[in-house]
Amino acid sequence: MTTHPLRIAAYLFLGLLLSACAPKFPPPGEVSDLRLLPQKTGWYVPSLGESEPLLSAQDQQHLAADFLARFFAPWDDWNEESAGGLDLFWGLRHYQDREVYGENLLPVPAGWLEEMTRRSAPELFPSLVHPAVTVGPTSLRVLPSFAPLFNDPASAGQGFPFDMLQNSLIPAGTPVRVVHASADGAWYLVTAPHVSGWVRPWEVAWVDASFMEAFRGADLIAVTRDHEVARTPQGMYALHGRVGMLLPRSDAPAPAGMVAVLTPQRRADGWAESHTAFLSEQGAEPWPLPPTVDGYVRVLDGLLGQPYGWGGMYENRDCSALVQDLQALFGIAMPRNSRAQAQAGRVVDLSDLDAAQKERRILEHGVPLLTIVNLPGHVMLYLGPDPASGRPVVLHSIWGLRIEEPGARGPRVSTPGRWVLGRTVITTLTPGAELPTLIRPQGLLVERVTSMTILGE
Repeated sequence: MTTHPLRIAAYLFLGLLLSACAPKFPPPGEVSDLRLLPQKTGWYVPSLGESEPLLSAQDQQHLAADFLARFFAPWDDWNEESAGGLDLFWGLRHYQDREVYGENLLPVPAGWLEEMTRRSAPELFPSLVHPAVTVGPTSLRVLPSFAPLFNDPASAGQGFPFDMLQNSLIPAGTPVRVVHASADGAWYLVTAPHVSGWVRPWEVAWVDASFMEAFRGADLIAVTRDHEVARTPQGMYALHGRVGMLLPRSDAPAPAGMVAVLTPQRRADGWAESHTAFLSEQGAEPWPLPPTVDGYVRVLDGLLGQPYGWGGMYENRDCSALVQDLQALFGIAMPRNSRAQAQAGRVVDLSDLDAAQKERRILEHGVPLLTIVNLPGHVMLYLGPDPASGRPVVLHSIWGLRIEEPGARGPRVSTPGRWVLGRTVITTLTPGAELPTLIRPQGLLVERVTSMTILGE
């Protein structure tokens, strides 16, 4: 049977009419901000001259001294009394009487918390206490388990990638203190700068007084690019670096274009040894870096587009890890989570302002690259005004924007209730404003901004 030409024309007309009336959605993972705003940090930051610092030498020296005190704190004298203020077993209480889900997205079996309590053995704390150092990228877990734990995956903003047992990620060469061991010895509970959690024994190595003295007394080298490979004098792999990682400088001569560093290696008996390795000069510089616009821009441009990593999952970064690792290069110590970061400098309250007033206040008082814009559960780095619109522009690692549950109004391209961006991006304070399903006003980030924090003051 053939179809009449008039019927074909009617079908085409109807299709065009329906498509004209349908909501317009960008491609998955995109919003108009990402199309209209150049994803180049230096496009927005007011130029101060290539070598003019954002901080005075005196201010940076003071901040760097504070950073080192915090960085090496896990190696300082420790006793059970000094640990009294640390709530190291909070996860056991937090998950009492809560329904949680496992890697198969089904409720975890009854008795899982009892098993976690048995492994953690809090009644024996502290069962093992000794200073140590990480020998590779190390995930700190809330409980002694690598199995993920999710809140209800069917709820908006829950499920993947929010493994609630993933506390943080710390790089190789981080001073830690082991303060406890699991009942079977397969996990160590450690305190690290700004964070604590459970790690595998082979991820850390014991350090003695001579190791700690050599590390503390050496000039430090900062890794300024992710995926930088440190190689032995024989050209073999030693470890890979990431932005925010600090290693002692080695006195060994380095080949042209390379920097010699000391890398921690774990011996078969569990103790640490330092071995010389070489990093490219393009990805490693003396710490702290000069706090110039050029220095910040070079680092940030290398991080743009990196996938979002809740708690450092898959060795990526979430919003607060991005801020922490960036500022560490310049000697500014930042807490690990967004709530604490919002209090880590001079706080300017924005909570009683409307959206337009918030943007004006940020433009008037924000210091580009040294100002964090805060909302509950999220932080963003202020870059400066958009040259085209004059609106404030921020850089942040973001998972997604709040939208209505996917259904008839749009394609299911996101997790429930979220339009996923899933990476480090440059946006205004209203990314996704064009989305028909964006929940208003809560879906607009600017509506939930509560304050900005100016660092170094």
